[in-house]
Amino acid sequence: MAKDPTDCSTVDFIAPALHVTCGQVLMDRQRHIAIVAKKGRTSAHLVRVKSGMLKLSKLGARELVEEWTDADYPFERAVGKLLELGKQHGITDAARLALEKLVKTGREPMQQRLFG
Repeated sequence: MAKDPTDCSTVDFIAPALHVTCGQVLMDRQRHIAIVAKKGRTSAHLVRVKSGMLKLSKLGARELVEEWTDADYPFERAVGKLLELGKQHGITDAARLALEKLVKTGREPMQQRLFG
C-alpha cells in the first residue's frame, strides 16, 4: 500500500534519493516553477520565488521529493520567466549569478527522473 502523501505522522526509514540535474525545471503543488542551479549528493539549490523575491534556496533530498515534481516546462522559457520575475519583484545576487551561470552553461542532459 502506498503512503498517503498528506500523512505526516509516519516515519520513512529509507532516505529519498536525489535524482535531479542542473537546469532541471521543477514545479510545486501551487504550480510555481523553480530551476535546479546546483546539486550535491544530499541537497540541491533551487532558484525560486520565496517571500515575493527571487532567491537561491537549499533543499534537502526529502524536502525536494515531498514538495517538488518534474515540470514539463522548457528550460529556456523557465529561465526567461524567472529573470522577468526577478526584474519585477527583486532578485538576490546569489539567484542572479546562478541564473547567469545556467544561461551560459545550459541544462545538463537529463539522465534520471526526480522519482527514479
